[in-house]
Amino acid sequence: MNFKKFNFFQFLGWFGNIILSIGVFPQVYQTWLTHDVDSFSWSFLLMWAFGVLFTFVYILHDNQKVKKYQWPLLLNYFVNIIATFYLVFAKFIYS
Repeated sequence: MNFKKFNFFQFLGWFGNIILSIGVFPQVYQTWLTHDVDSFSWSFLLMWAFGVLFTFVYILHDNQKVKKYQWPLLLNYFVNIIATFYLVFAKFIYS
């Protein structure tokens, strides 16, 4: 990342994606402690999990094609993939 060219919009991208990445942790933590997964619908969890996975693959492929990596997006989707698949796993185990 070139800090000399770091502008307001890059800041917004990083800040927004960090918030989105952190935003999933309270739910993961609550699920980890309580094992309560009754409020999660299978359709929501599976659509969310595969949606973030497929979007991550798309972003990664597109970034490689243009030789420019959008690290805030990659970070956000990577964290969300791990968190969402944990919630799918928890729903499967604790239901």
